[in-house]
Amino acid sequence: MPINLFSNYPEFLLAGVLGLLLFRYRQEGEFYLPDWFSRPATTVLYACPRRYVDWLTELLTWSGRGSNHAFQSLSSIKLYSACLVFLVAAVFVTIPLSLFLAVLVFFVADALLLLMVRSRQRAIREALPQAVDLMVLCVDAGLSLDATVQRVAAENTVLGGALNEELIHLCRDMLFGMERERAYLELYKRTGVDELKTLGSSLNQSGKLGLAITKVLRGQSEWLRAKLAQKVEERAAKLPIYMAFPLWFCIMPALLLVVLGPSLILFFKQILPNTGLFQ
Repeated sequence: MPINLFSNYPEFLLAGVLGLLLFRYRQEGEFYLPDWFSRPATTVLYACPRRYVDWLTELLTWSGRGSNHAFQSLSSIKLYSACLVFLVAAVFVTIPLSLFLAVLVFFVADALLLLMVRSRQRAIREALPQAVDLMVLCVDAGLSLDATVQRVAAENTVLGGALNEELIHLCRDMLFGMERERAYLELYKRTGVDELKTLGSSLNQSGKLGLAITKVLRGQSEWLRAKLAQKVEERAAKLPIYMAFPLWFCIMPALLLVVLGPSLILFFKQILPNTGLFQ
C-alpha cells in the first residue's frame, strides 16, 4: 500500500526527501535550511508589501529570533509549505480549493509567530516586577545601576527565561560601549513591552535629574504590580464572554435534553395518538 501510494502520488515522496535533505542540524541544537534553498523564498517574500515584511521582521525580533537566518527560515516555511499543500491538495480536491488551502497555510506561520510573541511578552511582564524588586535590594546594598542590572541578569533561576535573556543582552550592549539611554531603547525595540520602555525612561530621567534611584525603582515596582493586577482583572472580566458560546451551544442543549427528554417522551406518547397525526 505505501509503495502504491508513493508511485501514484509522488508528492508525498518528494516531501519526505526534501524534509530529510534540506533540514540540517547545528551543534547549537537549531534546525536550519541551506542558503541555496531559502534564498528564493526570501526573495519572493521581500516582493510582498513593505509593511507586511516589516511586521514579520518586528515579530521575529520580539520573539527573540531577530537574525537574518530566522527570516530566511520563516520565508522558506511559509512559501514551500504553501506550495506543497497546493500540490498535494490538487490531487484530491479542486484547484480553487487547493489554492485556498495554500493561502491559508501561508498565513498559519504568522498566527503561530504572533502567539509566540504574545507568550514571550506575557512572560516578561510577569517577571518584571520581581526583577525591579531585586534591583531595589541591590541598590540599597550599595551597587551602582549598571552593576545592579548585571546582578539581576545573573539570577536566571529567579526570573523568567525571556527577561533574563534580554537583561543579559542589555548588559552586553552597555559593556560594548553603548550609551545607557540607547541601550534601554534597544531593549524596548527587541521586546515590544511598553513596561520596559517606561522603566528605561524613568531610570534615564533619574540619572539626568539626580533623583534617588531607589525611590524611582520602588515607584516602578508598585506601578508594575498594579498594572499586572489590572490585566488579570481584565482577563477575569472577559472570561464569562468566552464561556458564553460553549455554555449555550454545547452544554445547555445536552442539559435540556437530559432534563426535558423524559417529559417530552411521555407528553408525545399521550397527546399524539389522540390527534391521529401518525396513524
